[in-house]
Formats: sequence, C-alpha cells, structure tokens
Amino acid sequence: MDKRHHITLGVTLYSFTNEWLLRKYDLEGLLTKVAELGLGPAVEVVGFQNFRDYPDVTPEFASYFRNLLDRFGLVPNCLSANVDKGIRKGRSMTIDESVEYIRRQIVTAQKLGFSVVRSQTYSSPAELDRIIPIAEKAGVQVAGEIHSPLTLNHPVMVELLEYYRKIQSPALGFIPDFGATMIALPEVFLNNLRRLGAGERLVEAVKAIWETDFPVYEKFQAVNEACREARASPAVSSVLNSTITMFGHMPVNDLRELMPYVRHIHGKFHEVNAEGIEPAIPYPALTTLLKDVGYTGTISAEWEGHAFTEETIGFEQVQAWHAMCERLLV
Repeated sequence: MDKRHHITLGVTLYSFTNEWLLRKYDLEGLLTKVAELGLGPAVEVVGFQNFRDYPDVTPEFASYFRNLLDRFGLVPNCLSANVDKGIRKGRSMTIDESVEYIRRQIVTAQKLGFSVVRSQTYSSPAELDRIIPIAEKAGVQVAGEIHSPLTLNHPVMVELLEYYRKIQSPALGFIPDFGATMIALPEVFLNNLRRLGAGERLVEAVKAIWETDFPVYEKFQAVNEACREARASPAVSSVLNSTITMFGHMPVNDLRELMPYVRHIHGKFHEVNAEGIEPAIPYPALTTLLKDVGYTGTISAEWEGHAFTEETIGFEQVQAWHAMCERLLV
C-alpha cells in the first residue's frame, strides 16, 4: 500500500483478455507477470473467465490458487461474479434459484480468499435480504457494480441506495466503474468504427447523441436512426449500440453520495496515451474525489481497450495506468 494516499492499487486479470484468449498465458503465467511488473498487490479475477470449474472450485484448486498468490506476494481482493438471471431458456431465474446461484459464488470467493464479490445490480432487495446472512457467514462483501448506463438517479440505483441506507449492512455495497463517468468516447473505439467502415458523418452523429442527457431508450433510437440514414453495415450498427451501454457520463461528484457504501472500485480505462493521460475518463477529478472523502480501499486497473483491438498490449497499458494513478494520488 502506498502510504501517501492509503489506497491500494491492483489489477483485474480481465485487462489481459487478449493475452488470455490467444493462449499467451495461463493463469499461473498471468499472475507471474503481474508480480514481475509490480501490478499488484490487489488481484481481481472474473470467475467465469479464468476458473475452469466456476462457479464452483475444488479444495485442491483453491489451495493451488492461494499458494500461487502467496508465492508472488499478491492479495486476492475481488471476485467478479455474475447474476445471470436469463440463463434458463424461456424464463428468468426464480428468487430461490438466483440466491442459490449467488451463494455458490460467495462460497467460492471464501475458498479462494477474496474479500469482495462483484455482483451485478440485478439482485432485488428480496434477494439481498437472503444473501446478507450468506455473505456474513462467509466473511465477504457482496457489492453491485455501478456500470453504464446506470447513474445515481437511475431507478435501479435509487432503489438499491434506499435499501442500503435502511439495512446498513457491512456485507453489502457498491463497486463504481469509472467507465460510468466518462467525458468523451474513447479514440480506440472511434478508430475501430472507422476500420469497420463507419464514415466521419456517422461517427460525429453518434458522438453528439452520446453527449446528450436523453433517456437510454431514446439514445438507442437515435443511434439506430443514424445508422439507418448512413446505411451502416450490421457490424457497425452492432458496435454503435454498445456506445450507450459501455460509456456513461454521470457527473463525478455523484459518486460522493455513494462512497460510504463503496467496497472496491473498477479503474476502467481504454487507453493511457503517450502523455500518461486517459483522455476519455476524468481521472484527475476522480482521484481528487477519492482523496477528499478519505477512501482507503482498492482500485483495480481494468483495461477494456481489448474490446476494440486484438493487440496484446494489456500489460503495457496497465503499467501506464499504475504510473498515472500514482502521480495523481500524490
């Protein structure tokens, strides 16, 4: 931990998705590289991406994983779990099924040594009432991710925040994703659109739509209309729809109201440039807020540029992110 700011920096292995998919590294190889480059100490893992038997793990694998982290001086911080309510054909999970699905992932987090379980924000208060004692027994915190298109005033967030205030359980919380507070669309995303055949007129139209404060459904309609007018290909249209779901621009100061319930943070970024800046996400304002409220938790570097490029530059980008954050947190 850096004693100047008392915030622990780390990384999610999700940042190395390209390296993982191309079989350049196995799990042990990723952790070895993270340790060699000093990208810990906190380590986050997406369960379904990196653990073969997930949402369960064997005692033998749990021992192997914890020994690996101990060997490298790394700390298991956050297990990114899933709340996949639509995995059954023709219907959503019942409350009983959903609670059991999450319970298995909480137990796995306990076995592997993770202190926080990232859930998505689809769990209702009725489900959370039953999840709290499971999390308390396991000694982990279950935290819903605040990801675009969620904002402080989104109905889901309003309901959850009211519930958190009422329950006041240390077993529950939030994980803000910095991608919810963006100030521009990432250049790597725009360049990918151009490679797919999008013209500049369409690119500029979508940028203008993104900058509005229209409701999400209106933005989807506007993007689809822009694609129709530009006669965009299905590939371009599909990627453009992700503009609304991946890139939020909630005011940074809205996070202040949520900070008492923040258990971990996803340090989303798409590109730290040659000047050591992430142009699309307001890291100076974000780190200033964290210092101002006295945040002492963890932030995982989460490079999501791999969504728009097949380059295996995850480690280089995470190194640049660490350097940027250390500079800003002084």
